[in-house]
Amino acid sequence: MPKKGGKKKSKEPAFLTDEESCKAFGFLFNDIVITPLGMEVEIAGVKKAEGEGGHPTMWAKFPGGYLSPLRPKNALEFEEQGYRRAHEGLHILRNQRLFEVVRQEQLDQWNPGAQKKEKAKKGGKKAGGKKKKK
Repeated sequence: MPKKGGKKKSKEPAFLTDEESCKAFGFLFNDIVITPLGMEVEIAGVKKAEGEGGHPTMWAKFPGGYLSPLRPKNALEFEEQGYRRAHEGLHILRNQRLFEVVRQEQLDQWNPGAQKKEKAKKGGKKAGGKKKKK
């Protein structure tokens, strides 16, 4: 008996993250963008338009991990509506935090005994503590 469903199309990536796709919107993948309401969002990429005549859409990751499309369709509309790229310092701080998280995960993976020792030190009683007299 033949398999049901026939041939399946290969899945395309969820978002296009290359510079060429994002450049039309004025931002790049992983840029931190400040919305007109003052929220900091991170660019997730561009989704291709479904069907003919549709426009590609830029998507952003909001705080809490929520993904949502952004309404403007080109760089000029983003600028007119008040979207702007965050200062380079915020990008550096974000990259430093990500580096520290990955570094700590790797340290924990290769040295699991270190975590137990640190917890034991923190959980111990303080030396020299006195009881209050009534």
